[in-house]
Amino acid sequence: MGLAASDPGGAFAWLDGGEERGWLGLEADLGVADDSMRSIEAIEALWRAEPQFVWIGHLSYELGADLLLGRAPRAGRLPGLCLRRYRAALELGPTPRLHGEARAGARLMRRIDEAPVLEDMSPGTWPLGPLRALWTADEYRARVARVREYIAAGETYQVNLSQAFAAPWRPEWGARPLAVRAAAVYAALRGATPATMGALLAGGEGLAPPLWVVSNSPETLLAVELGRGVGGGDLARSWPIKGTRARGGDPQADAEAAAELLASEKDLAEHVMIVDLVRNDLGRLAIAGTVEAPRRPALVSLPTVHHLVSEVRCTLRPGWGLAELLAAVFPGGSITGAPKRRTAQIIDDLEQRRRGLYCGAIVALMPGGLRCSIPIRTGELDEAGLALQSGGGIVIDSDAEAERQETWAKVRAFDRG
Repeated sequence: MGLAASDPGGAFAWLDGGEERGWLGLEADLGVADDSMRSIEAIEALWRAEPQFVWIGHLSYELGADLLLGRAPRAGRLPGLCLRRYRAALELGPTPRLHGEARAGARLMRRIDEAPVLEDMSPGTWPLGPLRALWTADEYRARVARVREYIAAGETYQVNLSQAFAAPWRPEWGARPLAVRAAAVYAALRGATPATMGALLAGGEGLAPPLWVVSNSPETLLAVELGRGVGGGDLARSWPIKGTRARGGDPQADAEAAAELLASEKDLAEHVMIVDLVRNDLGRLAIAGTVEAPRRPALVSLPTVHHLVSEVRCTLRPGWGLAELLAAVFPGGSITGAPKRRTAQIIDDLEQRRRGLYCGAIVALMPGGLRCSIPIRTGELDEAGLALQSGGGIVIDSDAEAERQETWAKVRAFDRG
């Protein structure tokens, strides 16, 4: 993270794949920013024409919701779409590989070699103060009651309701460059709670005020591997998460929490509902008969929570395009609800604030395919501090206080003040 700390906030992009895997880009030769999807086809054409160049960026939740609801795009703090093309990108793994131009790759490796050690720049403390929820407990519980009213009226079956949190910078960090503070936050998160779809992204040159995106997400919206599907077609996979328990404080309590989640009929029903939604989304572009999902979800244990996760996969039909693929799956079913369209309207009514990048997508177009995370456990860092959101699926028999406590469990890694 020393390289990020030395970056002025231009085009730095780090995508974490866990287990020492990831993608790093530093210098972009082309950037596309838009508040609609109209640029996607042009970006895809450039990517397919020169697949050696990696594109990294984001899509906001509102970009997908506006498309889903058929309304005019709305401008936000970040562009709804921002994708940058890197002349060189480093793929980390068992055998690190450079992609792109040789000279740009040499510059990237030189910058990596010359990057300062992050520990030499930091006072060794968590840079942020205490996390606070922007809704009171009563305000959150009242919104859960509203969700139940929508469900009772037959308008939805499940709503992913999120609430906002904020944390200020500690005073001793206030004078440090924002890039240093952002790198320190991400390094601490990665050390304590590594995530398979984490990310650290510079908000962009010319953004006023500047900001950084820090993501500790475990969820994959979509991964496409070209030529790896049935009959040599393109394989598409998604891993929806639905069902959560906070991890216990000792081994016995932790095992009991995991067992309770696996045995919960309520959580399984919620999970199956979202898996079916994702199956239908992918099925819109799949070769008939290739959509698959497991009969039961798997238990995935992260440092702070247990989750239920399923892999949904299919082989895409020939000639698919990125615009129609995103239109089918974005925004993700696990962070909206079922049915997706009406539930997105209900989310607007209840949350009454923009989600921004939270629950949108962090995107990479790479040689051989693409990946999109769902940026949950994801916040924006600016001069004021951290802005963060956390949510969970509400159904007719949800316990409002238990759901509220779950939102706190999901952001525990950020609450060290």
